[in-house]
Amino acid sequence: MWATGNKRFVLIYSIIQCICWIVFRTLVLGFLLRKQSSSQLITRWFIKHGGNGEEAFSSWRAVYNTVTIMTYGSFGLVAATAYHWGDALVSNLVLFHTLGLLLIAFHVWSSRSVYEVLGDFGWFYGDFFARDSSMLSLAPSDFKLYYTGIYRYLNDPEKVIGQAAFYGLALISRSWAVFALALLLQIGSFLFNTYVETPHMQKIYGAQVRRDSGIVRTVKNAVNKGVGQPVFVNGQNGAVKVSAEDCQLLGHHSRNSESLSMVDLLTSTTRPVKDMFLETKGLLSTTTARLAEITLPSELSKIDHLNMYDIKPHPGAAWKMASSGKGSVSSKTAKNMYYLGESIRVSWQAPVNHSRRDWIGIYPVTANFSNQITTVGSKGCYVYTHPDDNLLAEMVVGDSIFAGFVKSAANVKDAAGSVDYASMNGLTNGSFARGGSRKRNSASASVRVLQGEVLFSSSALPFKVGTYEMRLHHGGTHAVIAQSKPFEITVCETKDIVRALGQQSAPGPVQASPDDVEYLSHALLHIINKTFAVTDSHAVSLPRESPASIATSNVHMGIDDAGDVAVQTEVVEPLESVSDVFSVDGALDEKQARRLGYAIKEYLGVEFASDVLIHAAKHGATVLDVAKRVVEARKALSAYSSATFLTK
Repeated sequence: MWATGNKRFVLIYSIIQCICWIVFRTLVLGFLLRKQSSSQLITRWFIKHGGNGEEAFSSWRAVYNTVTIMTYGSFGLVAATAYHWGDALVSNLVLFHTLGLLLIAFHVWSSRSVYEVLGDFGWFYGDFFARDSSMLSLAPSDFKLYYTGIYRYLNDPEKVIGQAAFYGLALISRSWAVFALALLLQIGSFLFNTYVETPHMQKIYGAQVRRDSGIVRTVKNAVNKGVGQPVFVNGQNGAVKVSAEDCQLLGHHSRNSESLSMVDLLTSTTRPVKDMFLETKGLLSTTTARLAEITLPSELSKIDHLNMYDIKPHPGAAWKMASSGKGSVSSKTAKNMYYLGESIRVSWQAPVNHSRRDWIGIYPVTANFSNQITTVGSKGCYVYTHPDDNLLAEMVVGDSIFAGFVKSAANVKDAAGSVDYASMNGLTNGSFARGGSRKRNSASASVRVLQGEVLFSSSALPFKVGTYEMRLHHGGTHAVIAQSKPFEITVCETKDIVRALGQQSAPGPVQASPDDVEYLSHALLHIINKTFAVTDSHAVSLPRESPASIATSNVHMGIDDAGDVAVQTEVVEPLESVSDVFSVDGALDEKQARRLGYAIKEYLGVEFASDVLIHAAKHGATVLDVAKRVVEARKALSAYSSATFLTK
C-alpha cells in the first residue's frame, strides 16, 4: 500500500513539474525571443548591465539548454513512473515497445540531422542575436537560407516530427497522462513556431523563406499531373492562391465580421468607464486648483502693473543650427526647442518695486491645471530673478544657488493701467482671470521696469525629454504672474551632437560617422559635461562705475538698478578631454549615474545601468573607454533597426 501511494505522489509531482517546464519553455522563452526579435531585449539588458552581445547569446544558450534538458528529463520521469503493463499480452507489449522505440529513434535522427545543418548558432536561435559574422563568434560567414539536409524535404522538422520521441514514450508506458503531455508539448511547439520563429524568419530573410516544403511541392505536382489540370495554382514562393469568393464560401468573411463586431462591442462597453475615470480625475484637479486660487496670498492685491511682468526664453542651439541650415527642423519650430542638458537663458521684465523673492520655475505643460497658481513642486528646477542681500544670505554658496541679474532699467508705457484686485472677492466662480477687472487710467502711464536674465543649467534643468513651460511666481509664493510659451526639451541626432552641444567651438571632429570611436568619444564628452555641469552663483563686489552687465557663453554677471548687489553665475564643465575619467572628483553618486545613463540612452540609443557606470568610474574608466563600449553596443543593436533585412 505504501509503495503504491508513494508512486502515485511521485507521478503527480512529476506531471506538475513537466507541465511547468513545458509552459515555461513555450511562454517565457517564447516571449523573450519575441522581444529579442522586435527590440533586442536580451542584448539591451546585458549591455545595460555592462555586458555585450556575445555574453547575451552565451547566457541565452545556457538558459535554453537548461530548460530543454529539464523538459525532456521531467517528461522521461513521468513516463518511467507511469510505466505499467499488468496482464497485457506479450504481442501487444512487443508491438507497442517496437513502435515506441522506432519513434524515439526517428526523433533522435531528425534532431541530429537538424543540428548538422544548423550548428550551435542556428540550434540556439542565433539569428535572433546577430545578423552578420562580426557580431558573434559562432555566426556563419553569410546569412542566407540553404535548404539542405533534412530541410530539403521539410521546412520545419521540429514542428512536424520534432516530438516523435514523446509519443513513443506514451506508447511504451501505455499511459494517457504521458500522451496528454506529449500533445501539450506538440501544441507548445506549434505556438512557438507560429508566433515566434516564423515571424522572425520572415522579418530577416524575407523572400528567401519558401512557403511549401519539398514534400508538399512534390505532392502538389503529382496531383496536378495525375488530374490533368492545375488543382493547385502556385503563386509566389509556391503559395496556393485562394480567391476572395472561395474565402467567402468558406466563411472567412463572416467570422472576421463577427470578430470585429465583438471588439467594437467590448470597446464601446469600456469607453464610458474610461471617460468617467478621466472626468473624475479632471474634476478633482480643477477643484484643487480653484480652491488654491481662492486662497491666493494677500500680496497679490498690492501688485501694480501686472501686465509689466514678462518672461521669454532665448533661442537655443537647435534654433542656431536651423538658422544656419544645418538642422533637421525649420527655424520657426526650433525656436522653442532645446537639447537635453543645454543651458537655457531667459529674459525677464518686472516693475522696479517687484519682490526680490520672485522666482521662475519649469514644469511639464500638463502638470498644472490652473494658469493663476502652481499646484506642483518644481523639483529643484527654479531660479530667483533678482535676489537681494537678505535672500542671498539665506543660501549656501556653491551649486544649487540659481540667481538671475538685472541688465538694465527702462521706462515702459502701461497702456492697460493698474489692476484692481479689490474686486477679486466679488467673483462668483472662485477664480480670477488676469486682466479681468482693471481700473483704466485716462492716459497711458509710464512705468519704470527692470529687465534682466536668469540662467537655467545643470541641476536646475528638467533632465527628461518632454514639453515644458516656465512660470514666474510672486514673492516666494506659487501665485503665477507670468508664463512662457511651451517649449520642448529633446535630443539631436548622433551625427549632430558635437555641433549642437559643443557650439561649434568644441574640440574634436564636428562631422564624422556616428559609429566612429573618435567622433563618438567627443560627442560623449559633451554629453557628460552637460550632465555633470556645475552652476555657481554668488554675490560679488563691483565698483559703481562697472558696466551693468557682463554676459558670455558660460558667465553671466549683472548689478541691480541701485548698484548695490552684483551676482555672478558661472557654468563649469568638469571634463576637458576624452582621456579624463568620466566622473566628478573620481566618483559618481547614484543621481549622477542615473542622469548620465538617461542622457546616453536618449542621445546614443544605448542604455547602461547606474551601478555599471558607478563601477566603471570607480575603476578609472575614461570617456574614450565608455565610447568604445557604446560603439560595440550600437553595432550589436543596429543590426535589427530595420523591419526587413534581406529581400533577395
